[in-house]
Amino acid sequence: MILSLTPDVIGIRQSDANPNVWGVLMEFQIAGHVTTLVCLADGTTSLYFSSGGGVIGAGAYEPVANASSHLIAMAESYFPLMQLTRQFPLPSPSRVRFYVLTFSGTYTADRDESALKQRNDVFYPLFYAGHEVIAQIRHHASAAG
Repeated sequence: MILSLTPDVIGIRQSDANPNVWGVLMEFQIAGHVTTLVCLADGTTSLYFSSGGGVIGAGAYEPVANASSHLIAMAESYFPLMQLTRQFPLPSPSRVRFYVLTFSGTYTADRDESALKQRNDVFYPLFYAGHEVIAQIRHHASAAG
């Protein structure tokens, strides 16, 4: 649903901190199910599982918010390496799909997961920043009970 929204609809405005990027999605498969990380410039941070469930509102936890902000800031330098898109397919197995939401449109990149994990891909810093957000979400979820 977030891919069909515009930033003004949800109240996100351009800023010095985020002149272009207002959100990042990172999607990948685990055991045939898609995991989607959503980070928005307003602090919204959530993790969704196609098998059901997820963690909504994790950005209220400061370490998650900090990691999410870092991912969005990093995406400022990555979206020029991506393709502008209006189609939003799910990632294939062993692939990671990034969507960077900018004030001028949505950009995407589809990368090989093993190359990212081995740091053999220019997108590996963005991949690891996304996984840091996920690690912080998991830490918060386990601490919360």
